[in-house]
Amino acid sequence: MARKASSTHRIGEMALGALKQIGLSATPQNYELWYEHVEGRTPDLSRDIQSALDENGKINQSTVDKLYKDYIQHADLSKNVIDLMTRFESEVTDLYDVIEKTGENTIDHNEKLTDLSGQLRQSTEEFPAVGALLEGVMSVAQNMRAQNEQLESRLAESTSEINSLRVSVENIQAEAMKDALTGVANRAKFDQFLEEHMAAAKEEGQELALVISDIDHFKSFNDKWGHTTGDQVLRLVAEVMNSNVKGKDLLARYGGEEFAIVLPDTSVENAQLLANKIRQAVESRRLKKRRTDESLGTVTMSMGIAGFTDEDSAEGFIERADACLYAAKNAGRNRVFTEADTQANAQENSDEEKQAGAA
Repeated sequence: MARKASSTHRIGEMALGALKQIGLSATPQNYELWYEHVEGRTPDLSRDIQSALDENGKINQSTVDKLYKDYIQHADLSKNVIDLMTRFESEVTDLYDVIEKTGENTIDHNEKLTDLSGQLRQSTEEFPAVGALLEGVMSVAQNMRAQNEQLESRLAESTSEINSLRVSVENIQAEAMKDALTGVANRAKFDQFLEEHMAAAKEEGQELALVISDIDHFKSFNDKWGHTTGDQVLRLVAEVMNSNVKGKDLLARYGGEEFAIVLPDTSVENAQLLANKIRQAVESRRLKKRRTDESLGTVTMSMGIAGFTDEDSAEGFIERADACLYAAKNAGRNRVFTEADTQANAQENSDEEKQAGAA
């Protein structure tokens, strides 16, 4: 326990030292954000902080506020909303089952009461002495039937309202799984989707491909044109990518300027064809600044692709695709690399080094 406390104190001191070095106030919000960054459990946050630093290693407060909203405030809200909606949907499902069962029983009882009333009326004609008693019984039966009909009507209304609430719950859950800036799936949805389809691929022996992509020189672009224009580029790239991702495939913003595509029932070769199609589509777009119509040039992307194996964990699967992405960047950017391409490129570089050494 003492060691754990010591560790948190050390992280806290590092966070405060970093805030002082960058020139930010040690507000609770800034401290919480930098503690998360220094602790290193949120790589996307650390990557976005590094991207936002200017040439003097400084960062403005408005950018910090946005990072806090995206990584601390929004993340907590999404998790709480998802947990709340999951519990609520479970309760609604149980209630719906009870209502449905009660409604079936009510209809069945009404039919029995109607049959009984008819039989009693026939009996009074044969045995007049018990007529008064039977009329009393029929009166009670008729009252029960009227009450049951009211209950049926109320149950029908409740069922309709529950169905409406169920749709609202599904819509809220879907919003909680969206990236606020680009509108595509967020990291939480990506993690969930990848785990589900890895399990399905392992169980059914199907192929599964993963594409990790990154906008080339995005930090330089942000430094030159500003974060507002950078956000515009992220939305445009997401739009172009999403228009090429169809069916059961999933496009998600993985973090910062990185996007991921999960492709069930897809070979690495077909994933590479799709990735190159997307890369070319992004490169073909001519960007202009909205207010001034000033040309922003072109945007290019590098992409890495890995195919799933039964031995893969989610972390290992992502790391292999990420390694291909960085190999593509090191090879000159604006290209798509599979693991086979990465190995071939490494061999080529090795051969060149040997030739240079021999010379």
